[in-house]
Amino acid sequence: MFQQTTPKTRRSLIGHLRAAIPQLSPTEQRVVEALLFDIDRIAHCSAMAIAKTANTSSATVVRTAQKLGYTGYNDLRSEVIRLGMQEPGQGSGVDSSAPPSDDVMDEVFDTATDGLRTASDTLDRQQFSQAVDTLDAAKKILFIGSGESSMPAQEAALRFMMYGRDASAPTDVLQQQFGARLLTERDAVVAVSFSGANKHTLEAVETAKITRVPVIGITSTTLSPLAELTNTLLVVASPTTSTDPLVGRIAHSLVLNGLNQAVLRRQQPQAFGPSDALADVFARTLKEQQEK
Repeated sequence: MFQQTTPKTRRSLIGHLRAAIPQLSPTEQRVVEALLFDIDRIAHCSAMAIAKTANTSSATVVRTAQKLGYTGYNDLRSEVIRLGMQEPGQGSGVDSSAPPSDDVMDEVFDTATDGLRTASDTLDRQQFSQAVDTLDAAKKILFIGSGESSMPAQEAALRFMMYGRDASAPTDVLQQQFGARLLTERDAVVAVSFSGANKHTLEAVETAKITRVPVIGITSTTLSPLAELTNTLLVVASPTTSTDPLVGRIAHSLVLNGLNQAVLRRQQPQAFGPSDALADVFARTLKEQQEK
């Protein structure tokens, strides 16, 4: 099972808190919102002060901090102080009071850029390296994604397949479960889910666990059901709720592409272009296109 780690930067802490909200109870959500209202305030506030802002008890504040991966509120407070010393003057990372840009596309790209930077900050490089080890050793790779996560999973399977790996990403939920059940310990499953709580994805992962297939999870929070089922967890969170699903999908695609590139770099000699085994297929396809 994945061992949770706490954020390493101010921006990733904000992303971590926001991504956790859907997995918490309403009272715990109010605590997180109170923390996010002014992240710097945590360094000077007791658990009782945060509890008063969130209209709850100090015990709930402590319990919420523990769910976020800390031993308690004081541990979270110490982390905020430490990050503040490393990155002074950055505030909460997102200026919610700033007026919207007159140029819609500037606003869209600025928000996405900030989200992707946070995603990079929250990605645990040690977990990423472990995922590369697993995929490099796998005989077969099954990518699982439903809904908006389906396309990143299919794209990843195609990229791995183009370089000669036995990879697939069935879209039918029964095929996902059947495919997972036929895998062995020598194979691997990569489950992609923004919420980490998609019913069909979880069912396929649970099926894979029957035969102890290594599972790599890609999601936005460590507090999801998917995190409990994975051997390796790649978390990419966002600092804002305005474009979470969109930025999350892009971030997931980038992580999947990174896994593909990292595995390719381990090949000797390093691969360039499609696998030789697919050369005739590409040649035939190109010829047909030229004749049209």
